[in-house]
Amino acid sequence: MRLIEVRGAATETRRQRQAHALTLIVAAVVLLYGLNLRQSTLEAVVPYVNIQAGITAFYPQNWLLDTAPDYVFRVRDMTRRGYKTTIQLSVQPVSDDTSGRNIADRLALTRARTFTGYSVLAVEPYPLRDGFSAQAVSYTYVSQESSPFLQGIPVVVVGLDIITISRGQALVITFRADAATYRQELPRFEQFLQALEF
Repeated sequence: MRLIEVRGAATETRRQRQAHALTLIVAAVVLLYGLNLRQSTLEAVVPYVNIQAGITAFYPQNWLLDTAPDYVFRVRDMTRRGYKTTIQLSVQPVSDDTSGRNIADRLALTRARTFTGYSVLAVEPYPLRDGFSAQAVSYTYVSQESSPFLQGIPVVVVGLDIITISRGQALVITFRADAATYRQELPRFEQFLQALEF
């Protein structure tokens, strides 16, 4: 007895081809929507208003807000391991003849006593929006856990202070991040600066 195998050519109908194309299009749209939703969640901001200091700021939604007598406000990314990326804003009263460089020098003297391995990298002019001029001070220092029970490896921190004088007060906007993640976190600080009103 002989076995005869008959093979027919597998052909897709027009409707099947349209269904495949539609499936691919829907998958691409859902993927793009998901990426857009993720990005908008990561870039979501929360307003902060301090009428007494005359400041309106927008900080990242998932960051922890903190206020103290030393500064108007500070926000930190508590989800980050190791050193927490920080944006801090402080206001200091100044006289008419005080310059941004005077404030920068005073901060350098104070921080040299406070931070381990504090070193100023550069002091240069920084253009802010609306014609405000500012001084940008970049620096590094070594951060170590303050608790003796949480001994860990010291972290090199890179900081950037933007110092400007307006309405008889010096505004010091500080950004600090782990040296390993500083470049990728910097655009978030630049976005913060663009939205800041003082």
